[in-house]
Amino acid sequence: MAASLAQALAAGILQAATFFWDSLFGLIFGFLVSAIVQVMLTPATLERYLGPGLRGLLYGAGFGVISSSCSYGAAAAARGFYRSGADIRSVFAFLISSTNMNLAILILFWSLLGWRFAFAEFFGGVIIIAVVTLGLSLLFGNGQLARLQHEYILPLSLSKGQDDNVDGCEHHQSGAPQERSWSAVATTAIADVRMLRTELIVGYLIAGFAAALVPGGALAAALRAVGSVPFVGYVLLLIVGLLIAVATFVCSMGNVPVARYLANAGIPLGANTTFIYGDLLILPLIAIYRKSFPERITWAFVGLFAAGAMLAGAIMERVIGSGAAAMSAASMTLNDRFTLISNIVALAAIAVLALAVTRGRRAKPARGA
Repeated sequence: MAASLAQALAAGILQAATFFWDSLFGLIFGFLVSAIVQVMLTPATLERYLGPGLRGLLYGAGFGVISSSCSYGAAAAARGFYRSGADIRSVFAFLISSTNMNLAILILFWSLLGWRFAFAEFFGGVIIIAVVTLGLSLLFGNGQLARLQHEYILPLSLSKGQDDNVDGCEHHQSGAPQERSWSAVATTAIADVRMLRTELIVGYLIAGFAAALVPGGALAAALRAVGSVPFVGYVLLLIVGLLIAVATFVCSMGNVPVARYLANAGIPLGANTTFIYGDLLILPLIAIYRKSFPERITWAFVGLFAAGAMLAGAIMERVIGSGAAAMSAASMTLNDRFTLISNIVALAAIAVLALAVTRGRRAKPARGA
């Protein structure tokens, strides 16, 4: 019994380590690119452009693409923008984009699952943003959205500046002036890694142990049984994808290795991408939304997001293909030599950045002398 347990633990950890190695260069370059852009943009710039209309939506989505990919950090930033007067639709465009269309996540998707999943992740996010923003406009209208925002933030005006942290995830896009240097890039990247380390560790372990211990055929058979339900089988598969996201409690980049396991197990691309989108519906984040936005807007967002995620998953499967089985060999298995070279280059980039930071810190006293 003890020997079997030890073998199971070893197999799970080994598989998780394999997933980590396959995606290491994606993690490194993703965090570095995200950190460089975050250092270049100020919070005042973000808030100034997140107004109503198409311009605000485009800016919100664009800022999300290049911001931190931490779901908790995105929720904290969204709350700050909303309390500063940003339009709720632009705020939600930022929230959705930062966790589904973010550069770091897209790079990791490409490295672990291939360009098709990265494509589905990005353009599926566009669909979800469209559903959420149009739905809010139809349900409330511009006037009521502005009134609800005014009524919500007015009692908070006297306590502005409090609660810079949400559930332990720092809102590091604070209003303080930020130094634009390689040291600032390194500091920002390290802060993002710290915010995401739990999600990443849990995600890799879940994927590793599931791949090592749960027979892929059994999961595929269960999914086929769900999908074979007359009339509503495909919709049920999409709902299962969302429920897996809620049940695993893994958010942002931690979902990527789990998505690879699900794809290898035969889950259809639509349900898998719906699972990927569903990281914004885990219960801790919904609790944050309830503390950040008016109650009616919070539940409208949750419902619209769930509908948009399922619609996006179905559309992406129709556009890209019928499922992971049709794309597994070419797009999900990286060449070992390519992975090795890419990881060496990524680690070398970290070494160069560390050297630049060290030299910069040594040069500061000399300039000030």
